[in-house]
Amino acid sequence: MIYAPVMITTCNRYEHLQRCIASLQKNTDADKTEVYISVDYPPAEKYVEGWKRVCQMLKNPIEGFHRVHVIFQETNLGAEENYGYLEEVVFKEHDRLIFSEDDNEFAGNFLVYMNKGLERFENHPTVYGICGYADDLGFKYGDDNVIALTNFCAWGMGIWREKEKVIHEQLTMRKWLYAAKNMRLMWTIYRRRKRLFSRMLGTIIDPSIEETLLNTDINRGIFLAINGFCTINPTKTKVRNWGWDGSGQNIVGNSEDNKKHVGLELDQIREFEYRIENVKPVLFNDRLLDDNHEWNIKRAKWYNDPLTYFVYRLLGRKAFFKITHRGERDDRC
Repeated sequence: MIYAPVMITTCNRYEHLQRCIASLQKNTDADKTEVYISVDYPPAEKYVEGWKRVCQMLKNPIEGFHRVHVIFQETNLGAEENYGYLEEVVFKEHDRLIFSEDDNEFAGNFLVYMNKGLERFENHPTVYGICGYADDLGFKYGDDNVIALTNFCAWGMGIWREKEKVIHEQLTMRKWLYAAKNMRLMWTIYRRRKRLFSRMLGTIIDPSIEETLLNTDINRGIFLAINGFCTINPTKTKVRNWGWDGSGQNIVGNSEDNKKHVGLELDQIREFEYRIENVKPVLFNDRLLDDNHEWNIKRAKWYNDPLTYFVYRLLGRKAFFKITHRGERDDRC
């Protein structure tokens, strides 16, 4: 068994980080696991107090793991660059890793689940990650205890160095524009995952988006949809996310959602053995992801409609921009 290192990005959320590390310390095989932590420098004064508490905690020995590496950034990188920096550090020494932000709490078999999944699916041609989060949305999975989804949830995920290279290479506007020429592919994405179709089209028709796309979980999901890839996900969650309290940069605080997510019951079994009959996303399960609040038609704006895509394909990108952004050009004049 290869024991993948865990990498954690953090800045000022002391309570979250403390909970995250404590849950990993209780995991089976924690003593065989290396942990890499990168502490970003605070971007503003309001983050300094929490950052100081994080630094103080991490300057003390962290027990229970094979080895712990802590990096204190001297300037603010921001969440994405902090992730990219630490990923590069870890991949210099390892061919796989397990990533978590500081707001996750883990089941005792999370590391076992991740390591066995990373070993089992390393050479599978369509599996591009192992995800630890699950919600009871009514998925169909029979006797399986994991399911394949066209979804890349970063709330505790396992990835491989070589497959990550492919993802990074394809997170470009050029790749997406090429894929968008295939009308059959775009219709398939719309039929399977409206949210991914909407975000992809919204990116393509936005002239302010740069060539290199952000390495976010939604963009990773689009990468999966374009290529017919998937991730492996548990039917019983290995992760509880505490980031719905408004302390992060991507999720607005919402007491109802926060109560739901912190109330999820973690898997109580210490070991894990994979049961999966068919490693292929099922249309019914993929659609459930959008049916359960991920598909937000208000947020999607007007590019949720396939008609927008057909007009875009008919006119071409330049002509489409001239018509749809005419008012913006007039405002700048």
